Amino acid sequence: MADAELQLGRLEAAREAYAAARERYLSALNLYEKLQAEDGRVETHYSLASLFTYLGEWPSSYFHAQSALDLSPKKDVEIELRHLLAAFYHATGDSRRSLRELENLLQFHTEGQSSYGQAKTLGNMGDLFTKMGDYPRAVECLTKAYSLIAKSEQEDGRLLRIQSHLLLNMGNLYQDMRDLEKSHQYFSEALASAREHLNQNVESIALLNIASVEYELGRLEAAHDHYSEALDLSRELHNRYGELSALDGLARVLMAWDRMDDALHALWAAEQIAIETGDIEGRLDVLLHLGETHLRRQTAPEAIATLEQALQLADEIGRPKSACDALRSLYRLYADRGELETAFQRLETLYERERALLNAEVDERVESMTARFEVERAQHQAELNRLRMVAAEEARATAEAEVRERTLSLELAQIEVVTRLAVAAEYRDDTTGDHTRRVGQLSAAIGERLGMPAEEVELLRIAARLHDVGKIGIPDSILLKEGPLSPEEYCQMQRHTVIGARILAGGQSHLLQMAEAIAQHHHEHWNGEGYPSGLSGKEIPLVARIVAVADVYDALTHRRSYKAAWTKEAALAELEAQAGRQFDPAVVREALAVLKGSSPLEAGGSLDEGVLMFHAWA
Repeated sequence: MADAELQLGRLEAAREAYAAARERYLSALNLYEKLQAEDGRVETHYSLASLFTYLGEWPSSYFHAQSALDLSPKKDVEIELRHLLAAFYHATGDSRRSLRELENLLQFHTEGQSSYGQAKTLGNMGDLFTKMGDYPRAVECLTKAYSLIAKSEQEDGRLLRIQSHLLLNMGNLYQDMRDLEKSHQYFSEALASAREHLNQNVESIALLNIASVEYELGRLEAAHDHYSEALDLSRELHNRYGELSALDGLARVLMAWDRMDDALHALWAAEQIAIETGDIEGRLDVLLHLGETHLRRQTAPEAIATLEQALQLADEIGRPKSACDALRSLYRLYADRGELETAFQRLETLYERERALLNAEVDERVESMTARFEVERAQHQAELNRLRMVAAEEARATAEAEVRERTLSLELAQIEVVTRLAVAAEYRDDTTGDHTRRVGQLSAAIGERLGMPAEEVELLRIAARLHDVGKIGIPDSILLKEGPLSPEEYCQMQRHTVIGARILAGGQSHLLQMAEAIAQHHHEHWNGEGYPSGLSGKEIPLVARIVAVADVYDALTHRRSYKAAWTKEAALAELEAQAGRQFDPAVVREALAVLKGSSPLEAGGSLDEGVLMFHAWA
């Protein structure tokens, strides 16, 4: 009878009759415990843990997964249970523990050469990295997972289910990266796949995600319809997580329509589900939206109580951005009520939290970028060492030719990497990305007039493009600010020179060494009043003195968020005025000759030409 109840539960789950499946499983578990049948108890606990994970009932999921593990299950069952535990840690805010579980699982599946296991684990890791804001690693994991499925010769329901989840995860990734149309495309593909294969659970998730994108795009009618459809389906499936998300989403649409009372009732229902299921992340989102609703209804006491609760919860589970959202609303509420001391305390806390958050993000970006360059360099050096060993063991002439060819190939690859990095940094405050190209062209033209060797000129054309690569570590709130910066903001902006030098530091090639010097010193002044080191005169590397002039001229003659474009004549007059103060007089003299004559910029030179010339020299 116990075996029959377990099998019937699995059949009910397969046809997504989850309430019936739960009853069958609990009946089977009760019978197995009376029989003291350990294998049956393991299988039933595992089935219940899987069911509760799908339903978003996290405490129950954790209880049954841990109960099964305590009974020492077989290895294949243990692996599946650890997948469920990773999902539980993720949902309850313990991202680091979730990642550790997934990394161990990936190693196991890789050693066992299980394409299914690897694809499943990589897909979950991709979703986790998306939530953590580590988009490069998220893309890497999801791409590998999709590739494994594409190469697999198996055609079973498990792989189809993973493929649908990968489409959802890719949609989540692009939504986080603000490419909403592409995100909508992936969610729509997931919805079509789910309906084709009669997977209602994935269908409900896809509907929720499509509604979320439509809300962000301002398509409120479509968002309302999809949230409503997802709510009905989630209730039919007894999927509490889906029901919570749909109610929260509907509330946001209702707030946008100024239907505050309806939004409030939806949020109260969502909060109750979050409490019942132990969904801490979901409850935090609901509390923030409840606070916003009370605020717009002008019920300040309820808004304060709700937001203080959200702040406490955000601190408990380590969600600093959500904490800042709560603090930002709280200090305004207290100020409006005349409670100025409390308002000041909340504002002071907000200031400290945001500053710590920005500094942490900057350091994380710099460390990540530096680590990638170090890996690239290590791989290049290892390859060159291998080829040199070949040269010693075989015909030296042939091997040395291969070394030269490989060195050239690696240097060209390095040029492409750093050039793309320069464009990525520039796109943050120049949507065309042309500023770095123009600075490189003008710098090369000035260097040529100063008598630099042709090889150095071509390196300068490329290296100059990296002068502002450190801006990748400056917050958008400062980089894109319209109007003057505060003294503190200006100090933080100055850090881009040090950040850029740290990213490029330690390069073995002359190109990266030149780029490092430019990134660090292109804001030094001839009279010693620049930054970051206060160098003066010829203490400043020549290439940095050249780029300083080219950078300022291009910045003056093109519009920025904080100023209009200057005329060419006014910009040239400014260069002349700053000769001997901000700029090297010799560099200004040659720059004026280039800009007043027929410059390479006006002749239409391009970066591609610079790369080809470097290729010919190398």
